[in-house]
Amino acid sequence: MGRGWSAWRMIKHPCKAQQKILRAYHLHLRDVAGLAPKTCHDRQQRVCQFLTAIPIRRIGDLRNLSAAKLVNYLTVRSADYQSSSLQSVASSLRSFLRFAQQQGWSHRPLDLAVPKVACGPHNDLPVYLTPQQLQKLLTSWDRRTAEGKRDWAIGLCLARLGLRASEAATLRLEDCQWRQGRLRLAQSKNGDAVELPLLRQVGEAIGGYLRLGRPACPLRQVFLLHHPPRPMDGKAISGVIQRALRDCAIQVPRAGAHLLRHTLASHLVQQGASLKAVADVLRHRDLNSAAVYAHVDIPSLRKLSQPWPQETAR
Repeated sequence: MGRGWSAWRMIKHPCKAQQKILRAYHLHLRDVAGLAPKTCHDRQQRVCQFLTAIPIRRIGDLRNLSAAKLVNYLTVRSADYQSSSLQSVASSLRSFLRFAQQQGWSHRPLDLAVPKVACGPHNDLPVYLTPQQLQKLLTSWDRRTAEGKRDWAIGLCLARLGLRASEAATLRLEDCQWRQGRLRLAQSKNGDAVELPLLRQVGEAIGGYLRLGRPACPLRQVFLLHHPPRPMDGKAISGVIQRALRDCAIQVPRAGAHLLRHTLASHLVQQGASLKAVADVLRHRDLNSAAVYAHVDIPSLRKLSQPWPQETAR
């Protein structure tokens, strides 16, 4: 069933009927929907809580679900969640109820009965650095030191290739295909292995770190914490960017590794790249995921604006 399912089951101990339901749902999320392991885990966890609370002891119990039970469940859960988290619970329920109907476990489209969860106003536009800020950040690391060489290489992987923090953390020595000029990501967010062009500047930075900065040790991860040598995780990768932003006195609402991924996409749009091209660079399956970057193309938006019509004299 895969590592994600086994580790999750050890935590929750669902009954046999729930195990069967959740096992089938897991396969659907992984093999049909193609979701990332963490997304599968989170949705399973929410659905398990739902099956336990209703409760569902047999698969046939799903036929007895009603809109009132669904609304009551979300009402009770609202005491434990903020609105944004409750939205995720509701979304997981809709996904599961659609799956249950496809399986013939339920004969009604109960996903339509799950109410929408309202959230307060918030800014969905991506935060990104200006070209000047990005240049200041990338030149801030002292490449005379081992850590500086490492951080410079990390920064370029994030800013030039759009790597996520977890992807940079799990990058292994054999993933650098020097002769082919490619960088292999053994597993990206959607669970697929992908190959990226190893840009010259990025390759030189990684090579410089491997030759002159990385501690000699049997670990296979490219980027290491040095004292003592041990693998970096996504939090440590983000910490590299957070410290550099602080040292450069660059203040942003959401500092971290993802800021450079947003910056790459935003700059591509501003330079005239299509949303399809941006989605390909970011490795988004859904083109709509890149649509938010259309809002950051301020120069183009200004061209579309029209002066306010003046009243004509009679």
